[in-house]
Amino acid sequence: MKPKQQSEIIRRLHCAAGHLNAVIEMAEAGQPCEQVLHQLGAVDAAIRAVGSKLIICQAQSIQSIILNSPSPELRLAELKRLQSLYTIFLQYPKHHSEVSHE
Repeated sequence: MKPKQQSEIIRRLHCAAGHLNAVIEMAEAGQPCEQVLHQLGAVDAAIRAVGSKLIICQAQSIQSIILNSPSPELRLAELKRLQSLYTIFLQYPKHHSEVSHE
């Protein structure tokens, strides 16, 4: 990952963390559930955007290997790694249905 890409990803993560802290404060203050959930959705979207950016950075960093490497094994290994990253990204929960009957 290039330094500029890394700093952008870290900046986005700090923004998401700050937003999450604000959501926690909303919940602690007893704000209406609708408002808390709406803001929590924004945090989730920010985190998903960072995950997407990470995959794009990885794809850009291995592009020349995939396109130009004389080694089919190396090209395949890089493609498999990219596929693995994308699979992990797809496993991010869009939402959970965790219900407690306490």
